[in-house]
Amino acid sequence: MNAQAMLGIVHAQELLLVSLIRAMPPDERRRIADEFQQQVELAEAPHLSSGHDREIDEAFKAHIRKLSILLASLS
Repeated sequence: MNAQAMLGIVHAQELLLVSLIRAMPPDERRRIADEFQQQVELAEAPHLSSGHDREIDEAFKAHIRKLSILLASLS
């Protein structure tokens, strides 16, 4: 799977996740945003990077950072 296809899948999942979270009560949205931020920090840890496909790795990190900011704004 190429980077373009992977990014399309990630973007579709992002839209679904945001729409589901918007329907939740505010306290649940805050809890999910906090947990997601912890996952972002874990994903950015250098020891998890295999380095074999840097473009996909960096694109994924950019998407999860963007989603984390969006989730924080919803809560």
